[in-house]
Amino acid sequence: MNKQIFFARILFLGLVINVASTLHAQEADESVYFTDFRNRKWLIELPLWIPGFQGKLVYGSFDSSSSGDDEEREFERLTGNPDLEFYVVGRIVANYDKWWFQADLFSGKVSTVFTYEALVGAGEKEFFRLAVQGTVPRLIAGYTVWEQQTANHFAVAIVPYTGIRYAYIDLESQFLDSSLAIDTEPNWFEPVFGLYVPLDYKRFRFEGQGDFGINKAKQSWQVNTRLRYRLSKLVDVQLGWTYLNLSHETSIESKEFDLDLILAGPTAGVGFRF
Repeated sequence: MNKQIFFARILFLGLVINVASTLHAQEADESVYFTDFRNRKWLIELPLWIPGFQGKLVYGSFDSSSSGDDEEREFERLTGNPDLEFYVVGRIVANYDKWWFQADLFSGKVSTVFTYEALVGAGEKEFFRLAVQGTVPRLIAGYTVWEQQTANHFAVAIVPYTGIRYAYIDLESQFLDSSLAIDTEPNWFEPVFGLYVPLDYKRFRFEGQGDFGINKAKQSWQVNTRLRYRLSKLVDVQLGWTYLNLSHETSIESKEFDLDLILAGPTAGVGFRF
């Protein structure tokens, strides 16, 4: 793991814990259950997500998939240390009666230089450079089709939703110091269809959310899970996991281009409810 990423995670989690302990001490005797404050319509969330970077890249005769014989699987002897250059992520949620709306955004850039490890000898040589920048906003709306609440502050709901996702990917790559290079910016809009399930118990809320989008040779999957703890009427904190898969197929200069980008990793954040 990149040391800067590791220390960023530790610093942020330390800040979350400090804020949580302070606010909890101030309102330890106050009932702030999720089921008691459903009149708060807005949530503004500042999450931390530094995802792992995986995927498949096919361009012409180069194929990073796991099929083929040993000579066709040179990528299995590649090493690299991706560097996260920047990222921005945010989320806004609004609730009105049975309606539920959400807008979120992820933008980040990862770059790396891979090297080729020869089967014979200890020499290494540069294989290819790769830089990927992605910006993925999503706007969705859902309607509660079923909900149940009990007297002991337990509640659950089922909210199907639909909306739109925009994907922008800026990919730059240079292979083997040759003229075989990629410099492309695929971008597309796609309709998304998904399901959101919140489950409340006193100060705790578990949220499961997943959707898929498709547009011809472009498609995506996104899954979010979060465990929230309510500190006060205004603030809650959350830990979770986010998975995002973007796939795109096209041709560049008469060569096949197939990108399958996967970003996945833990999340942590603070939410403010109004």
